[in-house]
Amino acid sequence: MINKLDLQHHPEFLRQALKPWEYWWQTLNLGYSSQFKVKPPLSDTQLLREFKRRLTISPLANSHLVDIRFQSWDRLLAQQVSVAIAEAYIDYQQHTSERATGQSVAWLLHELQGLESALQSSELALQSYLQQHLQADAEGSANTILSDLQQLISAQLMAQRDEAEARSTLMLVKSTLQQQPEQVATLVGITVPKELSELGLRLTALKRQQAEISERLAPSDTRRLAMAEEIIRLESALQSSSNSWLLELENKYQLAVAQEQALSKRLRLAQQAYQALTEQDEQFKRLNRELESNARLYNTFLEKFRALEALEGYNRGYTQLVDPAKLPDKPSKPQKPMMVTLAGLFAAMVSTLLVLLKQAMSRTFSCVEELEQSLDIEVVAEIPRVKVRNHKWLRQGVHPWLGEPLRSLRARLQMLPSHGQVVMYTSALAGEGKTSLSIQTASACCDVEKVLLIDADLRRASVSSYLNYSLSQPGLTHLLSRTHSVSQCIHRDNQLGFDVLTAGLIDRHSTSLLASKKFKLLLQGLRQHYDRIIIETGPLTQVSDAVMVAPFVDAALLVVEAERTDGKSIETALAKLARFELDISGVVFNKVARNRRAYDYDLPAVHLLERSSVVVPFHEDSYRKQG
Repeated sequence: MINKLDLQHHPEFLRQALKPWEYWWQTLNLGYSSQFKVKPPLSDTQLLREFKRRLTISPLANSHLVDIRFQSWDRLLAQQVSVAIAEAYIDYQQHTSERATGQSVAWLLHELQGLESALQSSELALQSYLQQHLQADAEGSANTILSDLQQLISAQLMAQRDEAEARSTLMLVKSTLQQQPEQVATLVGITVPKELSELGLRLTALKRQQAEISERLAPSDTRRLAMAEEIIRLESALQSSSNSWLLELENKYQLAVAQEQALSKRLRLAQQAYQALTEQDEQFKRLNRELESNARLYNTFLEKFRALEALEGYNRGYTQLVDPAKLPDKPSKPQKPMMVTLAGLFAAMVSTLLVLLKQAMSRTFSCVEELEQSLDIEVVAEIPRVKVRNHKWLRQGVHPWLGEPLRSLRARLQMLPSHGQVVMYTSALAGEGKTSLSIQTASACCDVEKVLLIDADLRRASVSSYLNYSLSQPGLTHLLSRTHSVSQCIHRDNQLGFDVLTAGLIDRHSTSLLASKKFKLLLQGLRQHYDRIIIETGPLTQVSDAVMVAPFVDAALLVVEAERTDGKSIETALAKLARFELDISGVVFNKVARNRRAYDYDLPAVHLLERSSVVVPFHEDSYRKQG
């Protein structure tokens, strides 16, 4: 079929589809791309392998139908190949069927000749056997011989019994006569002659009388002598009679033995005759079965031969084309909707697995209970997450959603020693929201207290950029270096309502100022003028600014961002403070997912009306300006 369609020179097998990366590479370099590239001609083996790869033949379930499919870039070729495959198979099966029928007829003819010869041989063997043994009268002869056998067996048993009785009688009589002849009359179960019995009884009586008179009479007494002579005479007569009786018994025994031997001989001859007759009957049955089997097998083969001979010239269609292939209206693949759907499902599964894997591998916390149970630390405030676009909202006071949590934090600070006058905000990692939280805490406390906000993060100061202050404004480093006065460094923000001490000029030696005595004296002086001092420091795991400031404050609060800060970083930060014998007053859990049903005591509508017409999201700016 491949040669018939001349597939060796068909363009379908002389080009190869481009791979996706090759297609896009040509598109980017040349501005256009074809879907195929030329490849060298295929060998016969390669062509057959490629053809088989594209061909699919599958039977339909619960039917005798077969589905033939061929994949091709050319839909006309796909139709031609499918139809050609079906026609080629029909021709092949028809040719195979005709050839098989001819071979079957020749084989059956050869077998019939052999079966006919075997059948004739069986018939001749059976006829010859019947002529020799007159098998027609075999059944009657067998019944007669069987009846005679039964009679001879009964007669033989009786003769054997008579022989045994005669032998036992003869042996018993011989034994008795040899030992005590006079006791022969007392034998039980044996018919003793009357004369012999009387002689025995008389002899027994005389011997008893002799024994009685032998004690009274002398040996020379005539009566005793006469009695002795009588006993001798009786013994002689008894011996003569016994010999005659023994001779009679022996003759009777010999007669019984002769009869038993004669019956045994007749029985043996009868058995041989019956056995020979039985063998003849078995031979007859075997020849008869062989004849019937050969006749039945010959008739079966003869019927098959006549049926095949009748069908040999008849062209019967075993296979037919039910539904010819038609030109497809649309390509079978690629199935873009299915591929997109599967890709989407696969991406969703992979992303879900990645999220689950990330959650399983990370030790971040999403609620206060997880944080407190895992690290055994107290959470003094839970600050919700709010969405903001920039930091302008920090100059508008306390955010409506943060008012109640910050007031709760202020109340907790009031319960600390010295009412938490000096509060330090730090974190384990950078970017956890401590700058925004410090500004919002100052805004929440300034309503009832005089508040000062100090930016002590001398590595990455961000209060100035968050509150839109000038970077050249004097701050903490200027004050500790004594280049400026307190009034020059502390800025009063009338819009926010609290004072701000920015970081000032930052260089590589600035952090050493926090460990100096000047910073301690500065805080002591500021305590005299402010009710609340809020200090922001750098992250504990990255810098040591918080360790320098912590000994001088009343409360050190660790800011932990929900679902971001891992437990290992928090433990590292706490261990760093513990090495310097410093403690954390509590944890502020920041950016917690807000409960939509939470009740706010602020008035969002008033705040939004006074501040802006757009709700500004709350988050830290990822880009910070350094002083």
